[in-house]
Amino acid sequence: MNTNKAAQNLASYLASELKMPEEQQEVLAYGLELILLGLLGIAAVALGGYLVGAPLEALAALLASSLLRLPGGGWHLQSPLKCLIFTVLIFNIIGYFCKIVSQSANIHYIVLAIILSGFFSLAVSWFVAPVINPHKPLNSAKLKARLRRLAIAVALVVPLVLLFALGRWTALALAGAAGLIWQSANMCLLKVIKRKGV
Repeated sequence: MNTNKAAQNLASYLASELKMPEEQQEVLAYGLELILLGLLGIAAVALGGYLVGAPLEALAALLASSLLRLPGGGWHLQSPLKCLIFTVLIFNIIGYFCKIVSQSANIHYIVLAIILSGFFSLAVSWFVAPVINPHKPLNSAKLKARLRRLAIAVALVVPLVLLFALGRWTALALAGAAGLIWQSANMCLLKVIKRKGV
């Protein structure tokens, strides 16, 4: 399914019904494509998680990672399909790994992993966020500061939520911590690569 074409068609229909100008139709099409890609990504991660026996864990890792990625920034692959495939693979590996580990790991080690994920994501958010894509520069200093504060807030709140969830949903809490670590590592690595000009 071509999400771009589907979004364009839906935007064209909505714009004609609502009598929107051309430039608003383009913005609407872009927003609709992002929504469609997001929903497709969630469904694909859930399906992949179901196939490996860890759908909730994969989604928990995706959610925690996405909460930090939205304000913190991160990698952009060359096409939505590559991004979708990469996302499905990574988060299903994380989900499966966390499900297996949570079944045999001592709870104290999982608590430590969650705390360390919080400190790591907080440090990366404090010093690195937001990581800006060179193809989509962010010129507003106010917006950069707001995104940084939001990333810091996510890095503080998400680990606390995971610690509260730990007693009942151990594997999901561990997967959420792994998702935070994954996204923080991506942000950190992207910043290093940008500095070296690779």
